[in-house]
Amino acid sequence: MKNSKIEENLVRMVQTEEKAKTFREGYPVAENLREKMLNEVFSDFVIFAYDEFYNDENLMELEAFVEESSPNVLTRQSLLDNMFWWQIMYQSAQKMVSCVDEYLTVNHVRYSTRRFMASWLEKCDKSVPKFYFIGHKYNERHFLVIDLLTQDLSEVTICHSNPISPNRGDVVVGTLLPLGGGLYFPIVDFHCFDYEAREAIASCFQHHYDKYSKCSSPHETFLHVLSIMLKIEKIILTEKLKV
Repeated sequence: MKNSKIEENLVRMVQTEEKAKTFREGYPVAENLREKMLNEVFSDFVIFAYDEFYNDENLMELEAFVEESSPNVLTRQSLLDNMFWWQIMYQSAQKMVSCVDEYLTVNHVRYSTRRFMASWLEKCDKSVPKFYFIGHKYNERHFLVIDLLTQDLSEVTICHSNPISPNRGDVVVGTLLPLGGGLYFPIVDFHCFDYEAREAIASCFQHHYDKYSKCSSPHETFLHVLSIMLKIEKIILTEKLKV
């Protein structure tokens, strides 16, 4: 009888588009709804974002940052992709321009009757890129990550096609978006630091994060710390080439 009651409560917690008007990050989402979130809503939003914002005006400074900071030519594209989405969410957080708001405005007829989907996109818009340690891997698309700052554990699934999956033990940066029920997905491939830079990054990460977070927003703090960690990686790779 007790198990039956628990099962009933769990069923009631599952979010469906018909029942839920507001996306709740901690509540599970019905599988068919999750597929709609990813395949219908998010894929369409990504196309809009790239059409509207992936241009020379927005990329000029990001490309200069990547060119100057990234010591590994092979990983520069993943860094640029992540920095593009950092910029999108930073501008929203600073009340400059919100890509999500613009998308919802353009598609207001569609989303006026799909408040759950709009609520989910608005939640995604508040995400902040972070540093993670790759933990246990169930397979190439499903694994656990540990937040380097808080040590919180999150379950991650990779949803986009042809992903470059990180290896267990990698230190990475990326932006995780919620899918409900404690499950997250990276908006693009994680940017992976060189394996030999892991210990140096981990040893000073907390110090630099604490230093910059006192006077900077979360997005600005991320950028400051990322810049330092890329410099550390560059030093280590340069020394390795001398050997």
